[in-house]
Amino acid sequence: MEKEIKDPEGILKVITALFGKLPAYIINAEKEYPVKIIALKNKALIISTNLKFPNRDRILTVVHNGSKFFAHFIVAGGDGNGVEILTPVKIQISAATRQGARVEASQIQTGLVVSNIINVNDVSKAIGFDDKKVDTILLAYRTKLAKAFPQSSIFFAGRMDNRLRLMHHYDKDIFIIDRKEKSTASPAFFPFDEYLRIFDNSKIPDTYTSEICVPIKYKGYVHLGYVQVLSEKPLDFEIYKQIQTFSNAVSRDIISTGVFQESRDVCQVMDLSMGGISFIHAPSRSFSRSVTLNGTILFDLNLEEGKRVTIRGIIKNIRNQETNFRVGCQFYNLTEKDVEVLEGFLNVGKEEEAAAEASTESNPDGEPASDVETSEEESTVVGAADEPGDPFGQAMDADFPADESTPES
Repeated sequence: MEKEIKDPEGILKVITALFGKLPAYIINAEKEYPVKIIALKNKALIISTNLKFPNRDRILTVVHNGSKFFAHFIVAGGDGNGVEILTPVKIQISAATRQGARVEASQIQTGLVVSNIINVNDVSKAIGFDDKKVDTILLAYRTKLAKAFPQSSIFFAGRMDNRLRLMHHYDKDIFIIDRKEKSTASPAFFPFDEYLRIFDNSKIPDTYTSEICVPIKYKGYVHLGYVQVLSEKPLDFEIYKQIQTFSNAVSRDIISTGVFQESRDVCQVMDLSMGGISFIHAPSRSFSRSVTLNGTILFDLNLEEGKRVTIRGIIKNIRNQETNFRVGCQFYNLTEKDVEVLEGFLNVGKEEEAAAEASTESNPDGEPASDVETSEEESTVVGAADEPGDPFGQAMDADFPADESTPES
């Protein structure tokens, strides 16, 4: 290690500047896994992870300006269902190096392309303006929902209310079967005790004991609003699945209006790994609008015919190559579904490469297989602390104040 920080103020400064604003990982069994940062509160970091650990020690990592930060924590509390409160102990800093192999696109398959690029900031801005097409869709869905569930609503706005903000931070839907019976709560959904704080500070009448609230998301990543159903009697899981499907339909139809100005450029992929990607982009108007250093973008990665994943990533570098630009992007907390598809695709590539190498060994006169790049210096990030990767992750102390009160939803 090149440097170590033990001063409490110095540690807190680094955590405040980097964690929650850059992709963070947690080390378990000598491997790194993406971790969800919920908040920084009372000088402790609140995270969500499904991993199991043998002790109370935790190490989280981020990469910034060519350096890798290893933040050491002790578990100070949690809900026992994946949400943990971590107290920082020290931070170690070393030079960043690429850990995973990055595969050239030509070694996997020709024709890998990136399309429909949009900056995350532009997604939230797009719904902040009145749009007749969007209003028409929302009115139709509200009418349809009210027929089945009289005590229901659809919240959709360019700015989050407290309920949506907390669902975003915890990355979990609200499914409360009975507000007065904690035993009915499931750890797979929004924390029960946190929900009670929301309810106590809301204007919902005390007669309602059950609630389902499912976010409306842009392509599974950016929270746009939510579908909410209240009931005086317990709602069951079948109704939850119906509301989930309903929310997805709202999102799909709103996206189809074209209110979100996605780039029409189709960009050739140069290399790809589970951690990042680089692609070639022409110097177009959409490029200057969407692609900014340290900015967070969403795009569709077309892997092969009929197989596509939506990627969220932070732009780590932009390199001028005379007629075009090469853009390097680090993936940022992908959905489980997208990770699964991407893993499956890259494993296929590795199996084909292994078969090619075996064939070459058995036939010395054949063409040798291309080498996979296994190491490369991590691209630097300039000013990442000034422009956070997650635009909704700013001012976490304001979202989670030091006291236990929660603003009215």
